[in-house]
Amino acid sequence: MTITDVPAWPLYKLTADQDGTVTITGPAAPKDTFPDRASAVNAVAQLAAVLRPPRPVRAEAVDADGTAWPVTIAPDSTVTEAGRPTKPRKKDRQARTEEAASVPADKVPVEERPVLSGVQQLLAQAQARQQQHLVPAPRAEAPPAASIEDDPHRAITEASQAGRHREAAAIAAACEQAALRSHGPASAEVAHWIEVRAFLALQEGAAYRACQLWLQGAVVRLTATQPPDHPEVVEAVDRAHHAWHLVIEPDKARELGTELLSLRTRVTRKSGALADVQRRLAKLSEGPTAPQSRGF
Repeated sequence: MTITDVPAWPLYKLTADQDGTVTITGPAAPKDTFPDRASAVNAVAQLAAVLRPPRPVRAEAVDADGTAWPVTIAPDSTVTEAGRPTKPRKKDRQARTEEAASVPADKVPVEERPVLSGVQQLLAQAQARQQQHLVPAPRAEAPPAASIEDDPHRAITEASQAGRHREAAAIAAACEQAALRSHGPASAEVAHWIEVRAFLALQEGAAYRACQLWLQGAVVRLTATQPPDHPEVVEAVDRAHHAWHLVIEPDKARELGTELLSLRTRVTRKSGALADVQRRLAKLSEGPTAPQSRGF
Protein backbone atom coordinates (compact mmCIF):
# COMPACT_ATOMS: atom_id res chain seq x y z
CA MET A 1 0.00 0.00 0.00
CA THR A 2 1.39 3.41 -1.01
CA ILE A 3 0.64 6.76 0.60
CA THR A 4 -1.84 7.55 -2.19
CA ASP A 5 -3.85 4.48 -1.13
CA VAL A 6 -4.20 5.73 2.46
CA PRO A 7 -7.36 7.87 2.82
CA ALA A 8 -6.94 11.44 4.03
CA TRP A 9 -9.27 10.72 6.96
CA PRO A 10 -8.65 10.01 9.76
CA LEU A 11 -5.52 12.11 10.29
CA TYR A 12 -3.63 12.10 13.60
CA LYS A 13 -1.01 14.49 14.96
CA LEU A 14 1.63 13.27 17.42
CA THR A 15 3.23 16.31 19.04
CA ALA A 16 6.39 15.93 21.14
CA ASP A 17 7.14 18.27 24.02
CA GLN A 18 10.58 19.38 25.24
CA ASP A 19 10.55 16.64 27.89
CA GLY A 20 9.91 13.90 25.32
CA THR A 21 6.26 13.31 26.17
CA VAL A 22 3.79 13.11 23.30
CA THR A 23 0.17 14.16 22.87
CA ILE A 24 -2.20 12.98 20.14
CA THR A 25 -4.96 14.86 18.35
CA GLY A 26 -7.39 13.39 15.83
CA PRO A 27 -10.67 11.43 15.66
CA ALA A 28 -11.27 9.45 18.89
CA ALA A 29 -7.70 10.18 20.00
CA PRO A 30 -7.07 9.61 23.73
CA LYS A 31 -6.42 12.71 25.81
CA ASP A 32 -3.60 11.03 27.71
CA THR A 33 -0.02 12.35 27.59
CA PHE A 34 2.24 9.51 26.46
CA PRO A 35 5.75 9.06 27.87
CA ASP A 36 7.36 8.56 24.44
CA ARG A 37 6.64 8.33 20.73
CA ALA A 38 6.44 4.54 20.72
CA SER A 39 3.52 4.44 23.14
CA ALA A 40 1.77 7.21 21.20
CA VAL A 41 2.24 5.23 17.97
CA ASN A 42 0.73 2.17 19.69
CA ALA A 43 -2.33 4.24 20.63
CA VAL A 44 -2.85 5.37 17.02
CA ALA A 45 -2.25 1.80 15.80
CA GLN A 46 -5.11 0.63 18.03
CA LEU A 47 -7.39 3.20 16.42
CA ALA A 48 -6.30 1.99 12.96
CA ALA A 49 -7.03 -1.60 14.01
CA VAL A 50 -10.70 -0.88 14.76
CA LEU A 51 -11.36 0.44 11.26
CA ARG A 52 -13.20 -1.98 9.01
CA PRO A 53 -11.23 -3.26 7.30
CA PRO A 54 -8.19 -2.44 9.46
CA ARG A 55 -5.72 -0.29 7.52
CA PRO A 56 -2.92 2.24 7.93
CA VAL A 57 -3.85 5.81 8.78
CA ARG A 58 -2.13 9.10 8.06
CA ALA A 59 -0.33 10.96 10.82
CA GLU A 60 2.07 13.82 11.42
CA ALA A 61 4.92 13.40 13.90
CA VAL A 62 5.90 16.82 15.19
CA ASP A 63 9.29 17.24 16.91
CA ALA A 64 9.80 19.58 19.85
CA ASP A 65 11.38 22.13 17.49
CA GLY A 66 8.25 22.13 15.32
CA THR A 67 9.56 19.99 12.46
CA ALA A 68 6.63 17.95 11.12
CA TRP A 69 7.16 14.50 9.57
CA PRO A 70 4.29 13.05 7.51
CA VAL A 71 3.98 9.31 8.19
CA THR A 72 1.54 6.44 8.03
CA ILE A 73 0.87 4.17 11.01
CA ALA A 74 -0.33 0.60 10.44
CA PRO A 75 -2.45 -1.48 12.85
CA ASP A 76 0.72 -3.41 13.79
CA SER A 77 2.45 -0.11 14.80
CA THR A 78 4.64 -0.04 11.68
CA VAL A 79 5.61 3.55 10.89
CA THR A 80 6.38 4.57 7.30
CA GLU A 81 7.63 7.93 6.08
CA ALA A 82 5.08 9.57 3.77
CA GLY A 83 6.83 12.68 2.51
CA ARG A 84 9.41 15.35 3.24
CA PRO A 85 9.51 17.01 6.66
CA THR A 86 8.43 20.62 6.95
CA LYS A 87 10.29 23.10 9.14
CA PRO A 88 8.42 25.63 11.29
CA ARG A 89 8.44 29.27 10.29
CA LYS A 90 11.19 31.45 11.74
CA LYS A 91 8.75 33.10 14.12
CA ASP A 92 7.59 29.71 15.43
CA ARG A 93 11.18 28.48 15.84
CA GLN A 94 12.06 31.58 17.84
CA ALA A 95 9.07 31.07 20.14
CA ARG A 96 10.06 27.44 20.75
CA THR A 97 13.66 28.44 21.44
CA GLU A 98 12.54 31.01 24.01
CA GLU A 99 10.26 28.42 25.61
CA ALA A 100 13.14 25.93 25.86
CA ALA A 101 15.40 28.60 27.36
CA SER A 102 12.86 29.24 30.10
CA VAL A 103 13.10 25.65 31.42
CA PRO A 104 14.40 25.68 35.04
CA ALA A 105 18.01 24.59 35.52
CA ASP A 106 17.01 21.59 37.61
CA LYS A 107 15.00 20.25 34.64
CA VAL A 108 17.93 20.31 32.20
CA PRO A 109 19.40 16.80 31.71
CA VAL A 110 23.01 16.39 32.84
CA GLU A 111 24.03 14.10 29.97
CA GLU A 112 23.34 15.21 26.42
CA ARG A 113 22.32 12.55 23.94
CA PRO A 114 22.20 12.71 20.12
CA VAL A 115 18.88 14.19 18.98
CA LEU A 116 17.03 11.95 16.56
CA SER A 117 14.38 13.14 14.14
CA GLY A 118 10.75 12.31 14.79
CA VAL A 119 10.69 9.41 12.35
CA GLN A 120 14.08 8.11 13.50
CA GLN A 121 12.83 8.05 17.11
CA LEU A 122 9.71 6.18 16.07
CA LEU A 123 11.69 3.54 14.20
CA ALA A 124 14.35 3.20 16.89
CA GLN A 125 11.76 2.73 19.62
CA ALA A 126 9.86 0.21 17.51
CA GLN A 127 13.05 -1.82 17.17
CA ALA A 128 13.62 -1.60 20.93
CA ARG A 129 10.13 -2.97 21.56
CA GLN A 130 10.83 -5.93 19.28
CA GLN A 131 14.05 -6.73 21.19
CA GLN A 132 12.21 -6.58 24.51
CA HIS A 133 9.22 -8.67 23.45
CA LEU A 134 10.11 -11.40 25.97
CA VAL A 135 9.91 -9.00 28.91
CA PRO A 136 6.33 -8.82 30.23
CA ALA A 137 5.07 -5.24 30.25
CA PRO A 138 3.35 -3.95 33.38
CA ARG A 139 -0.42 -3.85 33.12
CA ALA A 140 -1.61 -0.31 32.60
CA GLU A 141 -4.50 0.97 34.62
CA ALA A 142 -7.72 1.36 32.70
CA PRO A 143 -8.24 4.98 31.63
CA PRO A 144 -11.24 6.79 33.10
CA ALA A 145 -14.43 6.76 31.07
CA ALA A 146 -14.49 9.53 28.51
CA SER A 147 -16.84 12.46 28.92
CA ILE A 148 -19.38 12.46 26.11
CA GLU A 149 -19.45 16.25 25.89
CA ASP A 150 -15.66 16.64 25.97
CA ASP A 151 -14.80 13.74 23.64
CA PRO A 152 -17.78 12.00 21.98
CA HIS A 153 -15.52 9.98 19.65
CA ARG A 154 -13.73 8.39 22.57
CA ALA A 155 -17.00 7.76 24.42
CA ILE A 156 -18.35 6.03 21.30
CA THR A 157 -15.19 3.94 20.94
CA GLU A 158 -15.29 2.84 24.59
CA ALA A 159 -18.97 1.88 24.39
CA SER A 160 -18.51 0.01 21.11
CA GLN A 161 -15.45 -1.92 22.28
CA ALA A 162 -17.34 -2.91 25.43
CA GLY A 163 -20.16 -4.32 23.29
CA ARG A 164 -22.60 -1.53 24.17
CA HIS A 165 -23.58 -0.99 20.55
CA ARG A 166 -26.89 0.74 21.23
CA GLU A 167 -25.23 3.21 23.57
CA ALA A 168 -22.52 3.99 21.00
CA ALA A 169 -25.11 4.47 18.25
CA ALA A 170 -27.21 6.71 20.50
CA ILE A 171 -24.23 8.98 21.21
CA ALA A 172 -23.46 9.23 17.48
CA ALA A 173 -27.12 9.97 16.67
CA ALA A 174 -27.21 12.73 19.29
CA CYS A 175 -24.05 14.26 17.82
CA GLU A 176 -25.60 14.08 14.37
CA GLN A 177 -28.65 15.99 15.59
CA ALA A 178 -26.42 18.62 17.20
CA ALA A 179 -24.48 19.00 13.93
CA LEU A 180 -27.77 19.26 12.06
CA ARG A 181 -28.88 22.16 14.25
CA SER A 182 -25.51 23.91 14.08
CA HIS A 183 -24.51 23.37 10.45
CA GLY A 184 -27.64 22.37 8.54
CA PRO A 185 -28.54 19.12 6.74
CA ALA A 186 -26.14 19.62 3.81
CA SER A 187 -22.88 19.81 5.72
CA ALA A 188 -19.72 17.75 6.10
CA GLU A 189 -20.26 17.74 9.88
CA VAL A 190 -23.60 15.93 9.53
CA ALA A 191 -22.09 13.54 6.99
CA HIS A 192 -19.30 12.68 9.43
CA TRP A 193 -21.72 11.52 12.13
CA ILE A 194 -23.80 9.57 9.64
CA GLU A 195 -20.60 7.74 8.67
CA VAL A 196 -19.77 7.09 12.33
CA ARG A 197 -23.18 5.44 12.67
CA ALA A 198 -22.44 3.40 9.55
CA PHE A 199 -19.13 2.24 11.03
CA LEU A 200 -20.90 1.18 14.22
CA ALA A 201 -23.59 -0.67 12.27
CA LEU A 202 -20.98 -2.68 10.39
CA GLN A 203 -19.21 -3.55 13.65
CA GLU A 204 -22.55 -4.80 14.97
CA GLY A 205 -22.97 -6.98 11.87
CA ALA A 206 -25.77 -4.90 10.31
CA ALA A 207 -24.35 -4.66 6.79
CA TYR A 208 -27.61 -3.45 5.21
CA ARG A 209 -27.92 -0.49 7.59
CA ALA A 210 -24.20 0.28 7.29
CA CYS A 211 -24.43 0.42 3.49
CA GLN A 212 -27.52 2.62 3.68
CA LEU A 213 -25.80 5.07 5.99
CA TRP A 214 -22.57 5.28 3.99
CA LEU A 215 -24.59 5.93 0.84
CA GLN A 216 -26.47 8.64 2.72
CA GLY A 217 -23.19 10.14 3.96
CA ALA A 218 -21.80 10.28 0.44
CA VAL A 219 -24.93 12.03 -0.86
CA VAL A 220 -24.80 14.58 1.96
CA ARG A 221 -21.14 15.31 1.19
CA LEU A 222 -21.89 15.80 -2.51
CA THR A 223 -24.82 18.05 -1.59
CA ALA A 224 -22.45 19.99 0.67
CA THR A 225 -20.46 20.87 -2.48
CA GLN A 226 -17.64 18.39 -1.86
CA PRO A 227 -16.54 17.23 -5.34
CA PRO A 228 -16.86 13.57 -6.43
CA ASP A 229 -13.08 13.10 -6.20
CA HIS A 230 -12.86 14.45 -2.64
CA PRO A 231 -11.14 11.77 -0.46
CA GLU A 232 -13.99 11.74 2.06
CA VAL A 233 -16.62 11.29 -0.66
CA VAL A 234 -14.58 8.51 -2.26
CA GLU A 235 -14.08 6.76 1.06
CA ALA A 236 -17.81 6.90 1.88
CA VAL A 237 -18.72 5.30 -1.46
CA ASP A 238 -15.94 2.69 -1.16
CA ARG A 239 -17.15 1.71 2.31
CA ALA A 240 -20.75 1.52 1.08
CA HIS A 241 -19.54 -0.73 -1.74
CA HIS A 242 -17.73 -3.00 0.73
CA ALA A 243 -20.79 -3.25 2.99
CA TRP A 244 -23.03 -3.93 -0.02
CA HIS A 245 -21.13 -7.13 -0.77
CA LEU A 246 -21.93 -8.30 2.77
CA VAL A 247 -25.70 -7.96 2.13
CA ILE A 248 -26.78 -11.40 0.92
CA GLU A 249 -30.57 -10.90 0.83
CA PRO A 250 -31.32 -10.46 -2.92
CA ASP A 251 -34.14 -7.89 -2.52
CA LYS A 252 -32.10 -5.71 -0.17
CA ALA A 253 -28.97 -6.07 -2.30
CA ARG A 254 -30.87 -5.00 -5.43
CA GLU A 255 -32.35 -2.00 -3.60
CA LEU A 256 -28.96 -0.80 -2.33
CA GLY A 257 -27.18 -1.73 -5.55
CA THR A 258 -29.38 0.61 -7.58
CA GLU A 259 -28.42 3.52 -5.32
CA LEU A 260 -24.76 2.50 -5.33
CA LEU A 261 -24.76 2.29 -9.13
CA SER A 262 -26.03 5.88 -9.33
CA LEU A 263 -23.19 7.06 -7.10
CA ARG A 264 -20.56 4.92 -8.83
CA THR A 265 -21.25 6.70 -12.12
CA ARG A 266 -19.97 9.87 -10.42
CA VAL A 267 -17.48 8.44 -7.91
CA THR A 268 -15.42 5.73 -9.60
CA ARG A 269 -11.79 5.91 -8.39
CA LYS A 270 -11.11 2.17 -8.02
CA SER A 271 -10.57 0.42 -11.32
CA GLY A 272 -13.46 -1.89 -12.14
CA ALA A 273 -15.70 -0.62 -9.32
CA LEU A 274 -18.54 0.48 -11.60
CA ALA A 275 -18.36 -2.77 -13.58
CA ASP A 276 -18.46 -4.74 -10.33
CA VAL A 277 -21.76 -3.11 -9.34
CA GLN A 278 -23.24 -3.67 -12.79
CA ARG A 279 -22.12 -7.32 -12.80
CA ARG A 280 -23.62 -8.12 -9.39
CA LEU A 281 -26.87 -6.30 -10.17
CA ALA A 282 -27.18 -8.33 -13.38
CA LYS A 283 -26.78 -11.58 -11.41
CA LEU A 284 -29.30 -10.43 -8.81
CA SER A 285 -31.86 -9.64 -11.52
CA GLU A 286 -31.62 -13.21 -12.85
CA GLY A 287 -33.44 -14.54 -9.80
CA PRO A 288 -32.49 -16.51 -6.67
CA THR A 289 -28.82 -17.43 -6.63
CA ALA A 290 -26.27 -18.58 -4.12
CA PRO A 291 -25.05 -15.94 -1.65
CA GLN A 292 -22.72 -13.47 -3.30
CA SER A 293 -19.05 -13.59 -2.36
CA ARG A 294 -17.19 -10.45 -1.47
CA GLY A 295 -15.79 -9.11 -4.70
CA PHE A 296 -14.68 -5.69 -3.56
